[in-house]
Amino acid sequence: MILVTGANGFVGSHVVRLLVKRGEHVRCFVRKTGNLVNLQSDEFKGKLEFVHGDLRDYDSVKRAVKSAEIVYHLGAYVHLWYSSPKSVYDINWKGAKNLFQACLEEGVKKVVYTSTAAILKGGTKEKPSDENAVLPLDKMPGCYARSKLLAYEEAVKYVKAGLPIVIMSLTTPIGEGDCNLTPPGKMIVDYLNGRLPGYIDTVINYIDVEDAATGHILAQEKAKIGERYILGAYNLTMEEVFAVLSKISGKRVPRIKLPAAPLLPLGFISEKVCEWITHKEPLIPWEGLRLGRKPFAFDSSKAVKEMGLPQSDIKKAFRKAVDWFYLKGYAKAGANK
Repeated sequence: MILVTGANGFVGSHVVRLLVKRGEHVRCFVRKTGNLVNLQSDEFKGKLEFVHGDLRDYDSVKRAVKSAEIVYHLGAYVHLWYSSPKSVYDINWKGAKNLFQACLEEGVKKVVYTSTAAILKGGTKEKPSDENAVLPLDKMPGCYARSKLLAYEEAVKYVKAGLPIVIMSLTTPIGEGDCNLTPPGKMIVDYLNGRLPGYIDTVINYIDVEDAATGHILAQEKAKIGERYILGAYNLTMEEVFAVLSKISGKRVPRIKLPAAPLLPLGFISEKVCEWITHKEPLIPWEGLRLGRKPFAFDSSKAVKEMGLPQSDIKKAFRKAVDWFYLKGYAKAGANK
């Protein structure tokens, strides 16, 4: 039996889909209040086992892990804005520790842990960074990145304790199924709805979400215990990204291109207003601005060579994302062009 945490999420649901196609018995660990839209299609009917719980609750994690041979840990708080910073640490750091401890006690044969490239020092297009570019805790741009770095350090500790973990440093997945709007998904939706007048002048690594899911399956089969692999593909400037989105949607490219650094003070104030007064996510979260200060280019050749990570056409992934956001009503076809 295979357990997938965060099974209803953007990447997690694609991992579940691949496992079901392979005929695996899949147990999905989800919250009772979780959005299950990604797991409600006919292809999943009668083929999934659900266990409700919360990564912060060890007993529910232990029940989910019981009898599992393989565990894919994708459950996490993935947004760059948070009304409660403590909850980010509790879910991403302590939740990962709960999962690893339960897996160790239950004798799980392999854990595929989804980390993030946000804990790495990004490189330039000309000189992208690799898996060795882990930054220290005091260099993390915010609670999300810090919580994921602490979780990564827990994974390393548990490997030394005998738990067979492989670590996936995921970059920026793009495609259909981003039901809870991860930061790149929100950016696309805001653009399609005419709410994005400008953008940060930076470079980011992107990967088709279906390739990212395939990378997780390949990791279970081929990745070396204790090793980390960057799951990414294409390094694109934001200008290149919006050129692709413009060609797909027919909307103009945002006119204003800005450096991140001058926006940081305004972003901090805006975030505090949202945290204390509006309780709604700002257009660009402060942690997102801090991430955008430097290029975020990565070299995924290790995953390609050792695991066979596919590198599908990213323009098609953006097309799938745009079509899905329109189909599901996240974006309005009549928004300003």
